[in-house]
Parts: sequence; C-alpha cells; structure tokens
Amino acid sequence: MKGDIKFQKLSSEIRKEIEHFHGEKASRGETVSLDESMADWFDHQFEAWVLRRFKIDSGSNKRKHFRLNVEIPIRIIETLIESSTDEKEALDLVGNIMNISKGGLYFKYRWPIELSSIIKVQIELPVVDRDLEKVEALAMVVRVDQVGRDEYGIGLMFSSIYDTDRFNLDIFILNNLSYHLYTGR
Repeated sequence: MKGDIKFQKLSSEIRKEIEHFHGEKASRGETVSLDESMADWFDHQFEAWVLRRFKIDSGSNKRKHFRLNVEIPIRIIETLIESSTDEKEALDLVGNIMNISKGGLYFKYRWPIELSSIIKVQIELPVVDRDLEKVEALAMVVRVDQVGRDEYGIGLMFSSIYDTDRFNLDIFILNNLSYHLYTGR
C-alpha cells in the first residue's frame, strides 16, 4: 500500500506503546498481527497517548480530534444535499483548507454554504506531500463564518471516507502531527 507506515521507522516511544498494546491484546487471547495492533492503536489510542505524553490539557480542546493548521487546496466535487435552492458553481477549486483533523476540516470559500448541506470534497494532499494521493470524502457543513467581504469559513465534519482515502488522510495527519510535536513548530 502506498505510503504504508513501517513499524521499524516509528519512534522508539511509539513502538514501545504499540508493543505494549499488542501484548495486552495477546494476554486477552486475541490473535492479531503486530500490523493489526498498530493500525488499531493509531485509530483508538494515538490521540490519548499524545495528550498524556505531551501533557496537553484535553479540557482546553473540546474537539474530539487534534486540528492541524495547514494550507491544502480543496475542491468541492458535488453538492449532494443542499438546504437552500441557491445554485452556485460548486465544481471548482475553492481555496485552501485552514485546518484539518481526522474528523473534519475548516476551509475558506467565496460563498456561504448552507448549514447541514452534504457535499463531496477532494483534498489535494499531493500538493503538500507527493507520496500521498488525493482524498475524497463526504462531509456535512457544520459551521459557516463570514471572515471577509467576499470570503467565508466553512467547517465540515466528515461523514464518509473510503478506506484508502482514510489511510492517506491518517498518514498525512500522523506525519504532520509528529513533525509539530517533535520540532515544536
């Protein structure tokens, strides 16, 4: 799989956590490979580990997932359910994502999009990491802010991402979160 996480290339701290997690699964009689335990750990334990390891107060961040400040082009591919009857040219490159997490993203757009609209987006990850592929996702509009005269901030919550696209998004977030945590940038 392109962009696959290799256990040996992870930091020794993360490898120890995954080995411990894998050992706990084995002690409960679960028969899973180290790769399966690693994927499960990243999906369900990684963010809690980051909170503990870097002494981040989870009470100060009410969101379920960490948000990374990034600038990535985004394209709205299709508006599946829109609450208003207003027709807009939605099938174009719309601008930059301002922050992203496993659960959603926030981007700037030239028009407001009706709250609760369901849209299909394409996240242009190859622009910032050529080892990754574009990510397509279905998402619901959960926030709309006017941030400028003709500019709106649109908050999306992911509702569906295909497995390979989810993998690419997870790799992107993991790589960037690791960079920010270990370099302090």
